[in-house]
Amino acid sequence: MTLSDFVRGLIGEPPIPSPSHPPQPHPQTANPYANIAQGSGWTPRRRRSTRRFLPRPLRRAIRFLKSNWLSFPLFVIVCFLLGAAVLPYDSTLRLGVRWNWKRLVTGGRPSEEWVLRERPEYEVDWGRDVGVVLKTGYGTRGRVPAWFESVGGWGEVVVIADYGGEMVLGDGGERVVKVYDMVERGLENPILGGLLGHKRVGKYERLTAAVGAKDEELAGGLSKEFGWELDALKFIPGLEFAYQRWPDKKWYLLVDDDTFLVETSVKRFLGHFDPEEKHYLGNAVGDFRARFAHGGSAVILSQAAMRALVKENPKALKTSYLESLDEVWGDRLLAKALIRVGIYLDERYAYLFNGEPPRRSKIRGDRMCSPILSFHTLPQPEMMRDVGEHFRNVTEPVFWLDLWKIYGVPAPWRWDPEMTKKTIKDPKQREEMSRIVLRDVKSEWECLAEYNRRFRASIGTGWAWGKPEPDVCVIFRSAPPFDSEVDAWTLDWDYVGPVDEAVYTHENVASAQDCMEKCTEKAFKTCIAWTWESSTGRCHVSPWMIVGEEVKEQDKVSGFNIRRVRKLERECPTFDGYESRRD
Repeated sequence: MTLSDFVRGLIGEPPIPSPSHPPQPHPQTANPYANIAQGSGWTPRRRRSTRRFLPRPLRRAIRFLKSNWLSFPLFVIVCFLLGAAVLPYDSTLRLGVRWNWKRLVTGGRPSEEWVLRERPEYEVDWGRDVGVVLKTGYGTRGRVPAWFESVGGWGEVVVIADYGGEMVLGDGGERVVKVYDMVERGLENPILGGLLGHKRVGKYERLTAAVGAKDEELAGGLSKEFGWELDALKFIPGLEFAYQRWPDKKWYLLVDDDTFLVETSVKRFLGHFDPEEKHYLGNAVGDFRARFAHGGSAVILSQAAMRALVKENPKALKTSYLESLDEVWGDRLLAKALIRVGIYLDERYAYLFNGEPPRRSKIRGDRMCSPILSFHTLPQPEMMRDVGEHFRNVTEPVFWLDLWKIYGVPAPWRWDPEMTKKTIKDPKQREEMSRIVLRDVKSEWECLAEYNRRFRASIGTGWAWGKPEPDVCVIFRSAPPFDSEVDAWTLDWDYVGPVDEAVYTHENVASAQDCMEKCTEKAFKTCIAWTWESSTGRCHVSPWMIVGEEVKEQDKVSGFNIRRVRKLERECPTFDGYESRRD
């Protein structure tokens, strides 16, 4: 039998006869009726089809494909998806199919009406329903007091680290916080009993010995050398400990000691979700094989997700303990553990989580009018305290654009001279608004330098020093500022921030005007901010803007694509309550 005959047999077709050997009739079938007439009782028998041995659903599918050959690609795709669905949750094939399917199907952004809803769908009491796991290390333990000061009177917090002890908070020792050694707790798990000779365990033992000997210099050096490796050993034991300590919490938050959470925004955000459903939320990073929530931007797990990980799937938890000895990043280790129990990161809300400090937070066009949940990269205690001073007492969710108002920096695109004329009736008051008064200016030259520095774009109409008071410099302007793109230039400032692969840099740009035109030209539809360096001639254009602050280099001019920013804000959601935030 040839291959073609076998395939035709599968679909119920007779084999193709050979030209040299035409089919010969069976001697008894040449005239079957003659045999019947002779009373033999023999009747011709239908040819057997090999297809009869296939399952009935498959036979039907073959008949369908035979008559509808265009459906074959669809059939292959369905079989592929069904095959992927029965694979383990952490199978590369299944993860790849899920990743591409989500990108194909998930379009647009979920509604944000929940942000300003008077009453959340699921009520959240911060002290009763939320448990916070604060992760630190021996080398960064100095950040913890500032963290507690910045957040104020939070609810229940457990501090986990790579060492154990107690920490006294406040100048008068008003509060004592216990620090739990989660690395030691993890190594006590029987699953790691035969692996205590692992090199990562040896590093932990070296650090423990230095801490026990009170050798601060050695312990600090070791923590700086490999403390990041020990960090991966804290995640799983820390969350397991938190669940055993608070089995009835609705939400579990895992944060670093240089992460600040905006409580009002997070509380309103959590009120949008049912804690009895499995939720894994955070800032998405990594490839399709393990999309994980960036630990520095905060990780949020619901009660159902924690229960599924810690209580209902001990086998997956044991596997994670074993992997913790070699995994580089603890937040990726956590994601892998959750994937094994069928819990994937919900990436629809990743843009709400932030991995930058407030003044360097990248305000992109797709999130300008969205709430912001967290700040990160606050390694110095004074930085954390400063953020706490600005955000600790806010009573409403904080939006990305609110950063300008909170830090007292004028938002250039919001200044409307016509609106100013309508709201301020007194001409004298309008005239006073068009002046800048600088005190403690010691000479006329300093006053002139300030005039030139602030108004190189020819907004100013004049200056005066020593009138009406000594050491006072008055700079006159023809109109309120920021009524055009040129007016929004700021000297010695940077609205772009650190340059990375998303920032396009033009070389040999002659002036700030040319740089601004690079940002506003049609070729760069996504440009929001630009910065020109007069000393190098470089022009950086970015798809975001930052609040920024005065830079030490005295050669930078920065500005915005004013028309684009105004257009983006006009397109912000118009649900009730948001308009009041635009003033």
